[in-house]
Amino acid sequence: MTVYNTIIIGGGSSGLLSAIHLDDNKSIMLEKNDTLGKKILITGGGRCNITNNNSLENYVKSFYNGGNFYRTAFSSFFNKDVINLLESNGCKTKIEENERVFPVTDKASTVQKTFIRILDKSNTKYTLNTNVNSVKKENDLFIVETDDSRIFKSKFLILATGGNMYPRTGSTGDGYKFAKNFGHKITKQMAGLAPLKISEKWINKLQGIDIEVKLEVKANKKSVLKDKGSIIFTHNGISGPVILNNSMEIEKHLRKNQNVIITLDFCEQYSYEELDRKLQEDFSKNSNKSIKTYLHNYLPKRMSNEYLNHLNIDPTKILNQINKKERNIIRDSLKRLVLTVSEVLEKEAFVTNSGVKRKEINPDTFESKIVENLFIVGELIEGCGISGGYNLQQAYSTGTLASKTIRKRLLYDPY
Repeated sequence: MTVYNTIIIGGGSSGLLSAIHLDDNKSIMLEKNDTLGKKILITGGGRCNITNNNSLENYVKSFYNGGNFYRTAFSSFFNKDVINLLESNGCKTKIEENERVFPVTDKASTVQKTFIRILDKSNTKYTLNTNVNSVKKENDLFIVETDDSRIFKSKFLILATGGNMYPRTGSTGDGYKFAKNFGHKITKQMAGLAPLKISEKWINKLQGIDIEVKLEVKANKKSVLKDKGSIIFTHNGISGPVILNNSMEIEKHLRKNQNVIITLDFCEQYSYEELDRKLQEDFSKNSNKSIKTYLHNYLPKRMSNEYLNHLNIDPTKILNQINKKERNIIRDSLKRLVLTVSEVLEKEAFVTNSGVKRKEINPDTFESKIVENLFIVGELIEGCGISGGYNLQQAYSTGTLASKTIRKRLLYDPY
């Protein structure tokens, strides 16, 4: 039986970069799906937000209280490195708002196919449709058994299975089981970057509308966070970058059975008093304009009708027909629309916020502190970054650093 130098379990973003940088004909990657990088295809709304072009310090801040853990990994292989790797192999990129990097084709499949093409030019082997069901270590060798009773052995093992979000892509939490069997602790299950379900049903009619807002979250009437950014109304609630990035904090309060409400300010540029004066002046100057048309100054066109119906104001009324009470209702709702959060939609989360505890992993190598020659990379590690390409970069960087560590050891101690 062949004994490999390294076995990589999982062919997602972290597994692909691990295999590419190993570049070793005595190493193999095992992937359960019929293709590699399946989750890449759904990232960035199907466009693949490859990475973020921000600085290392901004990256550290973007991983909440865990960013320093990834300093060595990011220093080893960072955003410019993955961009250069893709572009030198035919995948041209572009930088958009908030330093987000996308392929110029706007197709995630371009990124996926490029990574596979790069891997095919390397020496690392891989096999598809190979579902691992058990992993153990005996006499300094890792023994990996698959569903079809095949057995693989290696000196090094990289767990790159991802978390348990988007199970249709193969991320079913297998890595948690393997890590636990090696003695690792897994943090409490929690989603990262998840949309919210909202109790108020009228907003469901706004599905697909996006708008910039300033928001405040209150738990049991106490303010717990303030932020601003883009939101998107969905079929049952709200999503968008500012919602996704704060969903973990919101979930903490929901798990304490606290009443959580979000207030949206659509007119951050005006105080209550300023908006009140502006409405009075505009209603006077444009007395024959319909209220529905006038609200286009503050809200997307598709939103005005349902918004006014929610306020029990006839959208066909002209401004000189709007009384003071109605004008005040419009003012107050533009500055403070109240929505009740009923649920964080974990099954629709983009990443996993739980995983193997960071304190059990060496941040200089991503080797387990419990089991020698075991490496844990990517989304399998607890915590996550904000949206915008940061989490994919974490996967590339940790997978690369693990492989670079293994290559160094093989040079000094070839198996």
